[in-house]
Amino acid sequence: MSDFSKQLDGLSERLSQPQNIVIVPHKDPDGDAIGSCLAWCRVLNAAGHKSTVVLPDAAPASLLWMEGSASMLVFAEDAEGATARIAEATLLLYLDFNTLSRTGKLAAVLQERTLPVVLIDHHPFPDTSLAEILFSEVKVSSTCELSYGLMKALGFVPDKAAAECLYTGIMTDTGMLNHNSAHPAIYKTVAELLELGVDKDKVHREVFHSSSASRMRLIGHALCNKMHLLFGGKVAYIALSDEELQAFDYRAGDTEGLVNMPLSIEGVEIAALMTEKEGGQIKMSFRSKGKLAVNAFSEQYFSGGGHRNAAGGEFWGTLADAEVRFKESMSVYLQDVKP
Repeated sequence: MSDFSKQLDGLSERLSQPQNIVIVPHKDPDGDAIGSCLAWCRVLNAAGHKSTVVLPDAAPASLLWMEGSASMLVFAEDAEGATARIAEATLLLYLDFNTLSRTGKLAAVLQERTLPVVLIDHHPFPDTSLAEILFSEVKVSSTCELSYGLMKALGFVPDKAAAECLYTGIMTDTGMLNHNSAHPAIYKTVAELLELGVDKDKVHREVFHSSSASRMRLIGHALCNKMHLLFGGKVAYIALSDEELQAFDYRAGDTEGLVNMPLSIEGVEIAALMTEKEGGQIKMSFRSKGKLAVNAFSEQYFSGGGHRNAAGGEFWGTLADAEVRFKESMSVYLQDVKP
């Protein structure tokens, strides 16, 4: 019996009796995190379990159209309520992260609970001690794609609402199939989700084509005034201070997709976005083309990771220091990857 079969049998056995399940994604949740959480919540509740999604912090407004989003608990906004719900759980389901630190301040609460844990993720180098049942597959595009395969293997059939959540995660994690999408299986999954009733046009309108005026102005400011080209135009980066974000009435998700835009410039092979958060944290996002592995770069220099062409990390200090660190480390990285 393969390891996958053993893990699947273990999950099937866990779910053979009604469970009180808390579903947790990573902090700063994206479409894949929210989509997989809401899809699993809906599927598990339909199967007779009691499931609740507990977020470390708020989800982007562009994702709150998905069914079930109103019932999610946000630890950053209601720590007492979220903690109480976790205390009731008989099973924890971790989605779209590979180490507990990715849940931010919620990690301290989760560490106190001695519960069975199921981890479903597509990022490399998972903490294998984190879960008794682990599904980790880096070859898939997203946790949503992996989740759909597991649901099918367990005999679950997502309804239209759950299918739209899964489709959303696949589309956002691949930039509408622009990266992490070279394997044929992803297109079979997309086709099956469409057969389940996904309104593709609605999803794309809600996620990719619905913006506030302030968000559009922020993106314009970032591209016009804050984008810098380095190393002969091979690298582009944008650095946005908290003051700048607030000047454009920033809301979670307003910079979604911004890091991808410089890659459309001829000659740019690596793009980075730095956004200043409270407490001296700088959120780092990286994208690349071809064989340039920004996950290795992020892991080495910014305590991060991800996929070859899409990764993230963080820096603690000032935004100016983060820019210096980025320029210096990128110079070294480019020398190391020279053919």
